[in-house]
Amino acid sequence: MGGSSESTDSEVQDSTIERPGSATPLRPGSASNTRELPEEFVSDYSIMSKKQNLGCFFVGSEVGPRSHRGSRLLSSSEQLPDQELPPEVEEGNVEYKLKLVNPNPSRVEHLVTQMKWRLREGLGEAVYEVGVTDKGSLTGVSRVDMDSSITTLRNMANLCNADILVLKEFGVVNGKAVFETSSAEDYQCSRPKVAWAEPLRDDEEVRFVAEVLVRKTHDEDFQLTDVRIALLGNTDAGKSTLCGVLTYGELDNGSGRARLNLFRHLHEIQSGHTSSISREIMGFDNDGRMFNYENHNIESILDSSSKIVTFIDLAGYQKYFKTTVFGLTGFNPDYAALVVNSKKGPVGTFREHLGLSVALGIKSFVCITKIDGTSPHLIRRCKQQLEILAKSSAVRRPVFHVNNLAEAEKAAVLINERTPVFAVSSVTGENLALLQHFLSRLNPVLSQSESAEAFKAASRFSIDGVLEINGTGIVLTGLVTRGIIREEDVLFLGPYEDRSYQSVRIASIHCNRLPRRLAKCGQTVSLAFHSLEKVPRKGMVLQDQEYEMYCVEEFVADVKILQHASSSKIKKGFEATVFIDNIRQNVQIVEMNVEVSTGESAEVKFKFLQNPDVIYKGAVLFFRNGRTKGWGTVKDFVKLPAKVESEVVMATVPSIICEL
Repeated sequence: MGGSSESTDSEVQDSTIERPGSATPLRPGSASNTRELPEEFVSDYSIMSKKQNLGCFFVGSEVGPRSHRGSRLLSSSEQLPDQELPPEVEEGNVEYKLKLVNPNPSRVEHLVTQMKWRLREGLGEAVYEVGVTDKGSLTGVSRVDMDSSITTLRNMANLCNADILVLKEFGVVNGKAVFETSSAEDYQCSRPKVAWAEPLRDDEEVRFVAEVLVRKTHDEDFQLTDVRIALLGNTDAGKSTLCGVLTYGELDNGSGRARLNLFRHLHEIQSGHTSSISREIMGFDNDGRMFNYENHNIESILDSSSKIVTFIDLAGYQKYFKTTVFGLTGFNPDYAALVVNSKKGPVGTFREHLGLSVALGIKSFVCITKIDGTSPHLIRRCKQQLEILAKSSAVRRPVFHVNNLAEAEKAAVLINERTPVFAVSSVTGENLALLQHFLSRLNPVLSQSESAEAFKAASRFSIDGVLEINGTGIVLTGLVTRGIIREEDVLFLGPYEDRSYQSVRIASIHCNRLPRRLAKCGQTVSLAFHSLEKVPRKGMVLQDQEYEMYCVEEFVADVKILQHASSSKIKKGFEATVFIDNIRQNVQIVEMNVEVSTGESAEVKFKFLQNPDVIYKGAVLFFRNGRTKGWGTVKDFVKLPAKVESEVVMATVPSIICEL
C-alpha cells in the first residue's frame, strides 16, 4: 500500500497491524430471543447493509468474497472489468498488489503482517487484486510473475492459517481487460463458466490480473477446548460486572461501568437488570496465560488460546426467570458460577438458582463479590450461610474456600465433590487472580472418550435462536450437539407444525463472529442457508439423514415437585411451561399415577399444547407455573412418523458478517 506502480508490490511503511479504525476491538454478540432485531442491537449475524456493499457470488460459481468494505472488485459485474478500479484504501479487507515475486524473509514477514490486518478487517476473509497498482490501474504482470505471485500468496496464507482461492483471472492489454483466461482452473478453483474475448493485434502484449480470495480457517484436526460457564445469582450480586472485568480486563468503578460491555438493550443500561442471554469469552494457553479483550480482539484470542471459557450471563431478576431457565437447559453449560453479594448473602433468586443447577445436574462454584466495601463480619456471615446451604440434603457438596493458588488448583480437581468458594472484588481486583487460575484449570464435563464418540457421530444441531435479517433471510443459532457440520452439507430441519422435515443446504458457518468451514460438536455457531421455504422456530433440530425423522406430542416422565404454593395437589389437567434441552413449550398433564404436592414424586404423561417436538429418553426437564416448580427425566414417548421434504432449492445468498 502506498507504493508506486514500479515496485514489486505495494509497500507498507508501518509493519504493525494497528491501522486507523482498529482501536476498538470487535466484541462477540449474544443470542437473541427475538426474530426481528433493531439495527443498533443486531449482534448474532450483523449486516452492514446501509454502510457498505455486501460480497458477491458469480454465475456458475458458488464461491466468492463475502465482504469487501464497499470496494468494487474485478469480479463485481458480469462484464469485463473497467480499465481501472477505485484507488486502494487503508481500511477494509481488499489489498492491491502489482506482483509478489521472490520476496526476501524480511519482506515476507512484513507481507504476512499486512495479510493478518486485511483478514482481521474482513472478519476472516480478504481479497487480493494481483497485477493492480495502488491507484487501481490494471497494469498486469507476465504469466511467470503471476504464477510466482500466486505461490507467494499461498505461502503467506499458510503462515496465517488461511487458504487461498483464485476467483478470476483476466488478460489485459494496454491496461484494459480483454478476455477472461482459463488459467484459474490450474489453481483448482471453481470459476464462472463465462468468458469474453476481443481480437488482439500482433504487436500487443498480453499481461494478467487476478482476484484471489484469502479465507482464514483451522485444520479439521484443530479443536479448542470450550468450557461453558453460566452466571447465576440474585439481581444485585454483580454477575455482569464480574463477567465484564474478567473478559475485558478493566476493573469496575464501583458503579457498574464494567457491565456496560455486556448489556445489549437500552432498558438494561437504564435499569441495571440483565434481561437477555449474552455470551463473552476469554482464553488460556497451555501455560495458563490469559487472553481477553484488554489487549486482543476475538481473532487473536482464538489464535493464541488452547482453551476457551465461554461465560453465559443470565438474568437474576425474578421477572426474567424463564429466560434464565432456558439459558441453563438450552445452552448446555458445563458449570454454574453462583454469584452472591457479600453484604446481603444468599438471598432472593440465589436459592432458586442453586436448586435449579442441582436439579439439572450442573456442578457449581460460588463467587462472593463486593468484598472491597463489606466488613469482615458480614463476609464471615455470608460464608457461614453458604456452608449451611452446601451441607443441606438437597446439595450435599461441602464448601471449599480458596485462599491461594495451590487451593485454586485443587478446587478445579475437587469440583465434582466440593463447592469451591472465591471471595473477590471487581473494583480492587482482589483474588481475581485465584479465580482466573481456577478457570484455566477447569475441563469440560464430557470425558475424552465421550467427546470422541460425539465427534464421530452423524451431525446434529439444536436451535436456540431464530434471526431474520433484512437482505439475508433466516439465520439459526444454536449448539452442535453431535458430529461435524460443514459448509454445503445437506441436513434436515424440523419438525414443523405439520410433522414435516425440510432438507436444507448450509451456505455459511460463523463461530465467535468469524467465518468457519466447519463446526464441531460442542461449538455454539450461527448458520445461514441457501434457501428456507418455511420459517423455523426455536426448539427444532437440524440433523443428518442417518437419524430417524420423528416427532413427539405426548411423553411420560418421572417428576418431583420442588415447590407448590397451593394447598390443593397437582392433578390431571394441570398446565405448565416445560424446558427440555432447547425446547420451551406449554404442556398439560393428561395422565398421572398419583396426585402430588411439594416434595412428592409421580409418573406423569405430558402433552405438548403447541407443536410436536423431538425429545430423547433420559433428557432432564424442568417445568413451572407461577410459583409451582418441578423437575424430572423423560422416561418414554411414542414416536410419530414425520414427512420428509428432500428437495433442496439452491439459491444465491447475500454476504453476511457474524457477531456470534
